[in-house]
Amino acid sequence: MPVQFSYMDTMETDTTESFFSDQFLRARISDNKPSNDEYDPIFEEGRNETWLQSHEKEIKANNLEYEEDVNQYISLMLAEMVNPRSTILAQQYLVGTNSDVGQIAIDLKLQSQKYQAFRVNADFLLFHLGLFSSDTNILGEKYFDKGGSYYNAAACSLRNARGGRSGLSDVLEKLSLKFGKYVEILRHMKNQSSNYFSFHFKFSEGEISLLQKQLSK
Repeated sequence: MPVQFSYMDTMETDTTESFFSDQFLRARISDNKPSNDEYDPIFEEGRNETWLQSHEKEIKANNLEYEEDVNQYISLMLAEMVNPRSTILAQQYLVGTNSDVGQIAIDLKLQSQKYQAFRVNADFLLFHLGLFSSDTNILGEKYFDKGGSYYNAAACSLRNARGGRSGLSDVLEKLSLKFGKYVEILRHMKNQSSNYFSFHFKFSEGEISLLQKQLSK
C-alpha cells in the first residue's frame, strides 16, 4: 500500500504512489519517450465483432503499445519499495544479478510460486539497473535480456496459474518486450533529479538544531 508523507517545506501531504507517478511521467516526457506513442485507438472505435475477430493479431500487437498500465505498475512498485512490509516476499525469492532465478523456479511446484520468483527478480533488475546500481550509467544494456526474460517467464507462469490472460499478465508481457526502454526512463529519472526520493533526505546541522528547538516547544 502507498505510504502517506508530508513535504517538509510546504507541509502538504502526498502519497508515495502519486509522488513516483509524477516523477516517472515527467522523466518520460523529458526523455522523449511519451506514453502510448505507438498506440492507435482506431482499433477500438466502431468495430463490429466480426472485424475484431478477423484482426485479433493486429489488435493484440496494438494493445501492447498501450502504456498507462505499465506507468501505474512502475509507480506502484516504486511506492512499495518504501514500505517495509513489502520486503518479505523479495527476501524469499531474490537472487543476485549474476545468478539465475530459473534454477530456483524449476524446483517450485506451483505456477503461482514460479510467477512470484520471476516477477520479484524482474522487478529487482528493472530498478537496480535503472536507479540503484552505483554503475547505473556505465552498465549500458547489460542484463537487459535477463530482465526481459524474467518478465516473460512471470507473465507465462501467471497465465498458467490463472488459466488465461489478465491485466497483470499483459503488463508483465509489455515489460518483457521493452525492458530496456523502461530502464532508460528510470535512468533519466535518476539523472534529472537528485531528489527522486526527496521524502528521504539529510538534515543539515542547522536544520537539526531548529527541529530540536521546535520539538522541545
